[in-house]
This record gives sequence, structure tokens and C-alpha cells, in this order.
Amino acid sequence: MKKQKINPIPLTPTQLQQRQNQLVVLDARSWLEYLFGHIPNAQRFHPRRILNEVSKEQAIAVVCLSGHRSTPVAQWLLKQGYQKVYNLQGGLIAWKQTGYKTKFGLQP
Repeated sequence: MKKQKINPIPLTPTQLQQRQNQLVVLDARSWLEYLFGHIPNAQRFHPRRILNEVSKEQAIAVVCLSGHRSTPVAQWLLKQGYQKVYNLQGGLIAWKQTGYKTKFGLQP
């Protein structure tokens, strides 16, 4: 029997922007990519830290540059027992195209 993939809930940039204060935003990109621009208040994804610090009931949005790297991270979170996991459609590229600001540096 084939294992069914657990998929995150798709989220548009506008939906993320409107609900950002209700979500933990995780950036699945490298620290260098994060340094050169990320969604304000987004944290870099560190598996151990997330498992230790983020409640399984907390809603999480996962972001990368285009939406491809964030999907496996979001699926991993669902397998760990997180119940509300979203994936930003189009990633940071879509976020910027919508006109939303990014933040530079290593601080969320």
C-alpha cells in the first residue's frame, strides 16, 4: 500500500500578510539568502529549535524563494505532529511581486 503524502495548506502572499501576527513564519532558505532579504519576523528554520520551542497547536507558515524548498519542510512539520502548516505559494518571489516589504540582516 502506498503512503499518502501529507500536504501543507497553500497560502497566498496576501493571506500571509493578513494573518502574519497569528503565524510563526519559518524561512527554509540558507542563512545567506535570509541575510539578503526575508519576510519581516520570519525565523530561519532550525528543526531542533522548532521542535523544542513551537507548540504543535501553533499555526506555522513555511517560506522559501519560490515555494519548492518549503514544501518538504512543511511536510516534515506535519509528520512531526504540527496541525496547522501552511506553505507560501510562489515563495519570497511572490511576496515581493505583491509589493510587500522584506527585511535584511540576520534578525527576524
